[in-house]
Amino acid sequence: MANWSATRRWVVRGFNQRPGADFGETFSPVIKPATIRTVLTLVATYGWPAHKLDVSNAFLHGNLQEHVYSQQPTSFIDSHHPDAVCLLSRSLYGLRQAPRAWFERFVGHVTSLGFIQSKADSSLFVLRQNGATAYLLLYVDDMILSASSASLLQHVIARLRDAFKVKDMGPVRHFLGINVRRNHAGFFLSQEQYAEELLDRAGMANCNTAPTPADTKPKPSTTEGQLINDATTYRSIVGSLQYLTITRPDIAYAVQQVCLHMRAPRDVLQTMQKRILRYIKGTVSLRVQLRKAPQAVITSYSDADWAGCPDTRRSTSRFGVFLGESLISWSSKR
Repeated sequence: MANWSATRRWVVRGFNQRPGADFGETFSPVIKPATIRTVLTLVATYGWPAHKLDVSNAFLHGNLQEHVYSQQPTSFIDSHHPDAVCLLSRSLYGLRQAPRAWFERFVGHVTSLGFIQSKADSSLFVLRQNGATAYLLLYVDDMILSASSASLLQHVIARLRDAFKVKDMGPVRHFLGINVRRNHAGFFLSQEQYAEELLDRAGMANCNTAPTPADTKPKPSTTEGQLINDATTYRSIVGSLQYLTITRPDIAYAVQQVCLHMRAPRDVLQTMQKRILRYIKGTVSLRVQLRKAPQAVITSYSDADWAGCPDTRRSTSRFGVFLGESLISWSSKR
């Protein structure tokens, strides 16, 4: 149930684990994009420092609640007991419960430091002590830490290092493939490199551009057009487009439309997908700006097309939420 990788990391074969027998609940600590944008807007408003942190071998810090047995790793088999198995006390990479075990260990440590876990987003932690404030955002083993003073920020990093091998990457510039650029007005979030890589992977690096991500034609039904041959590639590209919407609200509606019929995509949807890529080709450098919000006023806008789906007659609703002048959350869903 295990192998020994070239980097000497013991990785177990979690795909052999049976739910209910070898593991119970699974969970991966993933911060919501809207939470990231909200916190960065507040950081820009208050002028606080914000650093990116990385935890080395994060999953190895988790303590297992279940009894998990593993074969001895290749090339490290006990010659006197070759048939013996290992009872794991710590989580290893590959285990289904490893992300949950790591997260539980992390939550236990940061709450002991005085952080409070947000009820709105379980991967956001807030510290308030003696008039000082710190925000900690966690995405698996990557973190953004911001505090009301540089001394508090360094203090929190030192306390994190008491339990984990934490590397301070300095002021946040890249996070989850997103380029973060800070200036006097706030933060710019961009996925330009990711968009260029997506165009190259889709074979459209040299395509003609389109002025808009979608046309004004009525939405296609599930039976319109012919089934495409390579549905796997279609789903892969659409999934990448979904990730690109983290900084591109302008394509949210168009991407939502090509996501509707993922089980059996047709050539009509593939044409729509290519139009989105052609639009991205011409707007690859677009980005989201998070501006300072001297007045923390939340403004929301919503709209719906009222029974616009030709198959289900369900509506497609959209919304956008602003914090001050910064667009922090948006969505387009049927």
